[in-house]
Amino acid sequence: MPPLGRILTGTGFLGLTCRLPQTYREGMVEFGILGPLEIAAGGQPLPVQGARTRAVLAMLLVHANQVVPADRLTAELWAGQPADRAAASLQVRVSQLRKALRAAGEPDRLVTRPPGYLIRVTPGELDAPRFEHLARDGETALAAGDGALAARRLDEALSLWRGAALADVDDAPFAQAEARRLEERRLAALESRAEARLACGGHRELIGELETLTAAHPLRERLWAHRMLALYRAGRQAEALRAYRDLRAILTGELGIEPSPALRELEGRILRQDAALAPPAPGEDRAGGPGARSEAEPPVTRYARSSDGVHIAYQVLGQGNRDIVIVPGLISHLDLWWEDPYAARFYRRLASLGRLIMFDKRDTGLSDRAVGEDTAEQRIEDVRAVMRASGSNRAVLFGYSEGGPMSILFAARYPERVAALILGAASARWPAAPGYPCGEQTEEMASALEDLAARRWGQGDSIEWYAPSLAGSDAARRSLARWERMAASPSAVLRMLRMIREIDVRDVLPGLGVPALIIQRRQDRITPPCHGRYLAAHLPGARYFEQPGDHLLWLGDTDAMFGQIREFLGEAGATPGPDAKTDRSSPSPAAPAAG
Repeated sequence: MPPLGRILTGTGFLGLTCRLPQTYREGMVEFGILGPLEIAAGGQPLPVQGARTRAVLAMLLVHANQVVPADRLTAELWAGQPADRAAASLQVRVSQLRKALRAAGEPDRLVTRPPGYLIRVTPGELDAPRFEHLARDGETALAAGDGALAARRLDEALSLWRGAALADVDDAPFAQAEARRLEERRLAALESRAEARLACGGHRELIGELETLTAAHPLRERLWAHRMLALYRAGRQAEALRAYRDLRAILTGELGIEPSPALRELEGRILRQDAALAPPAPGEDRAGGPGARSEAEPPVTRYARSSDGVHIAYQVLGQGNRDIVIVPGLISHLDLWWEDPYAARFYRRLASLGRLIMFDKRDTGLSDRAVGEDTAEQRIEDVRAVMRASGSNRAVLFGYSEGGPMSILFAARYPERVAALILGAASARWPAAPGYPCGEQTEEMASALEDLAARRWGQGDSIEWYAPSLAGSDAARRSLARWERMAASPSAVLRMLRMIREIDVRDVLPGLGVPALIIQRRQDRITPPCHGRYLAAHLPGARYFEQPGDHLLWLGDTDAMFGQIREFLGEAGATPGPDAKTDRSSPSPAAPAAG
C-alpha cells in the first residue's frame, strides 16, 4: 500500500487524549508512576501508607493486567529475608492495598491469581501507557509530515510527567529498570517534539531549551542536530558551527569517536548555507528533521518482460555486493514512492545496505495490466523476470504484506536465487482455516477491502485499515485517494483480493532453509501479530521483531527496524552466490528486457 508521508496539513487525527473528561474521571481510579507513585479516586488523592506497600503497588502497576508471581515480589522487595517472613510481609502489604482500594469503591481491583497477584487497569487509567500511546501518535504524525499535530500530541504526552519515574520507589531493582526505560522514552519524545516545533518554524523559541537539554544529555546527537539547525535558522551560523565543535570535542574526548555521518553532513550543509535548511515559510509545515532531503532524483524506470509477455516496471538504486529485491504488497506505484520523503527515506536506507531492486507487480503502478485472473505462479515468474533483467542472480527478498507469501513461494521454488528473506507485515495465509488460529479478523478485513474496491475505490477509505492512527485526517484521505486511483483500478484490486484469499504457504514453511527475519507491527489491522508470530514459529530459525505501529512500515520507529535489518543481514551473511556478476552497478539503458 502507499506511503502516507507528507499528506497531513495540520488537521487532527483520531487518538487518545491525555486529559480525560471530568465526568469520566469521577467514576474511575487514576494511577501515576511518571513521578512519585500516585493514586486518585474520583479526582481525589488516595493515600497508600508505607514504603513497602507502595513498592508492591508500583511493581503490580509496572506489570498491570499481568500476574506477578509472589516469589518474584518477595525476591525484589524483601531480598535476603527468610522466605516465610518475606511471604508474610507480602500478605500484609497486599491486605493494606485491598483495604485502600475498597475504601475507594474498587474492591475487585487487586486479584489473587496463582502463582501471585494481578491489578486490573483499564485503558486511560495508568499514566505510563497513556504517555507512550500519545508519544507514538505524535511520532507517527511527525513521520507523516504533520509537525503541528505531532507537537500537540507530544506536548500532551510530556505533560503527564511529574518528575522522575517511580521517584519514591527507586531502591528496588524493578523500579530502577523501568525508570531507565521510561526516561529513555521521555528523552526520545523530547527530541521528536523539538523536531516537530522546528518543522513549524519555532526555531527561535527552541534555542534555550535545546542548550539546556544538550548540557544535561551531551551524548544525544539528535538534540545537538536540532540545536544546530535552530541556531542556523535564527541567523546564528557561527554559533551553530561552534555547537558542532563542542559536540565533537565531547565525543572524541570521552569516547574517542567522531560525530555520526548525519551530523557531519549537517555541518557541511550549514557551512555551504544549503537553501534546504532555510526556515519554513509562514504557514508551511515542514516535518522531517535536519537531515531531510528532497532534492535526490528518483531512479530510472525500466521494464522487464515476464514469461507471458507482460511488462513489469522496475527500478534499481545503489550499489554493493548484496542485492535486495522489494516484493510489494497489494498495490504499489514506483513514481509515487519517491514523491513522499518518508517512503523515499525508507527505500534509500535500504539501498545503503545493498543494491535495491524495486518493481510494480502486474496490474499495479507502472506495470502492464494483465489479461484475466492473476495467479501466484505468474507473480513468482514476474519476480524472476525482474531479477534477470536487473542482473541479479541471488538476492535478499524483502516481501511486504501480500509480497511476503510471494517471497516464500519464490524461495521454495528457486532456493539458489534467495540469500535471505525479510518478511514485513506478512502472513502464511489470511483467511481462517483448520489449524490456523490467525484468520479470525481476516474475513472482516477482506470483505471491507472488497466493498471499497467495488463501491468506494479512489476515496481514500482504505486508510481505516492501513493507517488507522491517521484516519481522522481529511488531508490524509485525500492523498490516499489519489494513490488508490493511480496505483490500481477497482477491477484489478478485486482480482488481486480473490487471489489473496487462495494463498496458503503453510506447507512450504518447514522445508525452507533460508535465513528469515519477520517484522511485525503490533497495531496492524491488515496482518495482526498472530500472523507474524505464526511465521516465526514455523520458519526454521527465523528471527522475530515486533514493534508498535500500523501496517505501513515506513512510518513509526524505522530506526529500530533498520537496526534489526542491519544486524540480521550481517548474521545471515546475505551476499551473492558464487555465480553472481561482479559488476553490481545499475544496468545500462541498453540492457535487454528479460523474456
